[in-house]
Amino acid sequence: MTEVHHEDVAAYALGLLSEEEQAAFERHLDGCGLCAGEVGSFAAMGELIKGVHPDDLLPQPADPQVESLLVRRAAAERRRRRFHRSFMTAAACLVVAAGVFLGVSSLTGEPNPDSIHSPARDLLMTGRTYAITDPATGVAGVVGLEDKGWGTHVALELKGVKGPLQCRLTAFGDDGRSEVVASWGVPEKGYGVPGSPDPLVLHGGTSLPQTELNHFTIQTTDGRILATVAV
Repeated sequence: MTEVHHEDVAAYALGLLSEEEQAAFERHLDGCGLCAGEVGSFAAMGELIKGVHPDDLLPQPADPQVESLLVRRAAAERRRRRFHRSFMTAAACLVVAAGVFLGVSSLTGEPNPDSIHSPARDLLMTGRTYAITDPATGVAGVVGLEDKGWGTHVALELKGVKGPLQCRLTAFGDDGRSEVVASWGVPEKGYGVPGSPDPLVLHGGTSLPQTELNHFTIQTTDGRILATVAV
């Protein structure tokens, strides 16, 4: 005959007994109100340890009590949380690294892999745009504008320019004020020309409100005007 102990209530509630032991304990429950009352409590605790993979468990201690099972479950959860935090930290580092790479690429004049969905591209697609064409210099492109609380967000797409040059985009207001919106270097191969068909795309800003803007100039640092666009 299988020997039954009161302590087996936890193992019974968690389904850890053999079929013979389970049958014996069920007979014990018929005459033991104490164990019968505790089965429900231990069964509820059992929900906490469902789905634990054997690999998640710590080495089995000598005394297989519910407390040890819950401790192992808590340890497994802590390991999962540590892994999750480590994973999210690594992902955040990758995002930051990608942002740094894109920023450096735009500053060094290297192709920007995100140029299709860059803030400059978005503005040229959604903002108010003005075309640039100067037959004398061969420079062409588009200026895009959108209102901001601090002034005007400005985007530029530029084609037909060869280097090496140092250039700047300058905004002029109706009152004669002027502000440099952006400055950049043009490599020898140029932008939007045979052999280098991709345009230059960049963005910047001016404190001048869009309603007070008069025109923009694209010029070299030595004062040569490459193009002018009225707004």
